Amino acid sequence: MTTAADPASVADTPAPSRPLVEICVDDLAGVLAAERAGADRVELCADLLEGGTTPSAGMIEAVLAAVSRVGVQIMVRARGGDFVYADDEMRVMLADARAIAALARSSSVPVGIVFGALLPDGRIDEPALDAIRAAADGVPITFHKAFDETPDLRAAYETLARNGVERVLTSGGAATAAEGAEVLAQLRERSTEPGMPKVLVGGSVRAHNVAALIARTGAGEVHLRAQVASERGHLVTDETLVRETVQAARAAAPRAATEARTPAVLAIDIGGTSAKGALVDAAGRVRRSSSVATGDSGTETLSRIAGLLRDLAASAGDIGLDVVGAGVVSPGLIDSATGTVRYASTLGWTDVPLAAVLAEAIGIPVAVAHDVRAAGAAEQAFGAAAGSRNVLFAAIGTGVAASIIADGRAVDGAIMGAGELGHIPAVPGGETCTCGQVGCLEVYFSGAGLARRYAAASARTGSATTPMDAAQLVARLDSDPIAATVWAEGLDALATGLATTTLLLDPEVIVLGGGVAQAGEALLAPLRERLRAALAWREAPRITTSTLGTQAGRIGAAMLAFEAAHRSELTREWHPSDILDAARSEAADAATDAAPAPTGTTTDPAGSTAPRREARA
Repeated sequence: MTTAADPASVADTPAPSRPLVEICVDDLAGVLAAERAGADRVELCADLLEGGTTPSAGMIEAVLAAVSRVGVQIMVRARGGDFVYADDEMRVMLADARAIAALARSSSVPVGIVFGALLPDGRIDEPALDAIRAAADGVPITFHKAFDETPDLRAAYETLARNGVERVLTSGGAATAAEGAEVLAQLRERSTEPGMPKVLVGGSVRAHNVAALIARTGAGEVHLRAQVASERGHLVTDETLVRETVQAARAAAPRAATEARTPAVLAIDIGGTSAKGALVDAAGRVRRSSSVATGDSGTETLSRIAGLLRDLAASAGDIGLDVVGAGVVSPGLIDSATGTVRYASTLGWTDVPLAAVLAEAIGIPVAVAHDVRAAGAAEQAFGAAAGSRNVLFAAIGTGVAASIIADGRAVDGAIMGAGELGHIPAVPGGETCTCGQVGCLEVYFSGAGLARRYAAASARTGSATTPMDAAQLVARLDSDPIAATVWAEGLDALATGLATTTLLLDPEVIVLGGGVAQAGEALLAPLRERLRAALAWREAPRITTSTLGTQAGRIGAAMLAFEAAHRSELTREWHPSDILDAARSEAADAATDAAPAPTGTTTDPAGSTAPRREARA
């Protein structure tokens, strides 16, 4: 016979043939929601935003009195921050452990303690662990995610085994369990041997990815925090999310050993008014697509993009795909190394750790990059610049931005600002730009600049006119002298900007993308002539328009996603014909739509509702 404090009692509650689900909670309502939703255990903490600390004695007593089935693991941690504890902090935690042990003796449900302590060099603090075990008096110990901060996970695991730890909560040393899946699988294999700690897999586990994690790691136990913001602004446990995760984990058990799924990624291209998403398979084909409008605030936009990712990920299982990563491209100043949007005025974002926030929301690796740089990478790999190692991709839409590829490598710049082609001074003493400079290229040749200058010139001549976009202006070149003049002056500025970048960077090819580039020969023929004239002593580089069109950003995002998942070898096997067919199909569909969908609507490529994407500076 076992007691509630006996190690066997915690493990034996669920049937061993299915994975156990543990939910991290910090209040009684969350505990009861987890129990109703079918969770097997809860980890009870306080101060979850600090990483979890010891809950009050009153909270522990109330939880143990209220639950009828779910096991309760109780955090013992004196404070947030690091895991190196002073003697006085250890005295407090030892007292907490003794109090929990006393409550466990009369509990009707399994009780455990969650603890972790490290030495200053990052190794397991064995004396602290031994002292807690003695104070716990037989209550089983789970070593928490301090484990992932140890310098050698395998050595740390063996240390925990020597010290009689029941289980270890870990994401395999990575930010998410998906990223640490290989290490988790190795630890899980070792855990099957006698006397070794169980492996509790945690780190952005969600309903849509739990089956894949179980399949990849062999996990017998998974852990997640399932909290959302309430109407009053505090965090509450989402019972629906818990239930969906429990159901997905249980459904995964019988198929995990036999089902081999095809890897896929999520690709998101964020614009000023909408975000377009796609589920892309290993061959580069779009299997599902969707779009959402950006929100009225940066926070709302972030929430909508996370929802778009979740919706697309949820659709993958229906067609046998395993989502392994996501790529997100955005306008603004982007630190791609850290996945941070330093500044994006149209989205209301400043220093937003976009990759980390979205990885936490969806439980897979996420890479973030500048939208135009990603589009340039796609054009170099599969589009108009394929085979070239020195490329300038200029996106000319509402604004003007560029992707610079030098000797096969994208150039970010010291402050992530490389490629601001639109703000090259192209007209000395010219008109003032919104950036504060004078004579910037995009003042003269961008969708917004052309429209503004046409309206201003018409007003000066007393001509009645209606607002006109770049496409309408091009259509009137032969019949409207004002349109012809504005276009010619814009081309002069563009040729000056491209001549400057040619002399500085020596590109092999210049690829023009974005909405204004759709003018075709009305743009290319006079621009080639002007560039040749500006480069008196050298040949002009080849100038062409984008092959991938408005889908270049999405294709670049998909490439990023496979790289984030450490599966970039798959993109090297993509066939340009598949990529181009998908781009043409989606561009044709997008052209038929008058406006982006206000909320996410997942469709097949032939029914995409994604709007045409203008280039953004």
